[in-house]
Amino acid sequence: MSPGLPPLAGRIAALALLLALLAVVWLAGIAPLLDSYRADRETVAFASEQLPRLRRLAGEAPMLRAELDRAVRDPAGRTRLLVGTSDALTGAELQNRVSRDATRFGLALRSAQALPPAEEEGFRRIGIRVALEGSLGGLRRLLYGIETAPTFLFVDNLEIRSRSGGRIVQRRAGQAQPDDRLSIRFDVYGYRREAAP
Repeated sequence: MSPGLPPLAGRIAALALLLALLAVVWLAGIAPLLDSYRADRETVAFASEQLPRLRRLAGEAPMLRAELDRAVRDPAGRTRLLVGTSDALTGAELQNRVSRDATRFGLALRSAQALPPAEEEGFRRIGIRVALEGSLGGLRRLLYGIETAPTFLFVDNLEIRSRSGGRIVQRRAGQAQPDDRLSIRFDVYGYRREAAP
């Protein structure tokens, strides 16, 4: 007969086994259930927050469908697209238009580069990248003109830098004023209908 463990050691071993069994039950069963419950609660809370917005959007759907149908039927809506028989001609017309408007608002066109055309949902995206120089007021008027033009045009990647670096220049009246010339770059693009195959 082998000698048994002393009573205190036996109790410690039994307690250790019980703790190990409880840890296994916790890690294998209870903790994943609690995590799942917590995740489900967060999902329900998020869905509850989104529900009023989704109901409002669902209520606007008939109005938006009617507006879309009206825009598709409206012949004037077709003028909101760029026109041209090819991507190159359409891009050249866009470049002429931006150049003309920039000059009108006192901006100097330094360069214009055609961006690669892309197909987007049955339309051709035609764009150019322009570099200009001029005042903030001229830029504001040019961007406003692009925004309010009958043709849908979009500005992207706008970058504005001061050319003066804070230098002071002498004006005619003998007054020292900061040089407010800006170096401006941005992409402008519009859409034309995809040519029929």
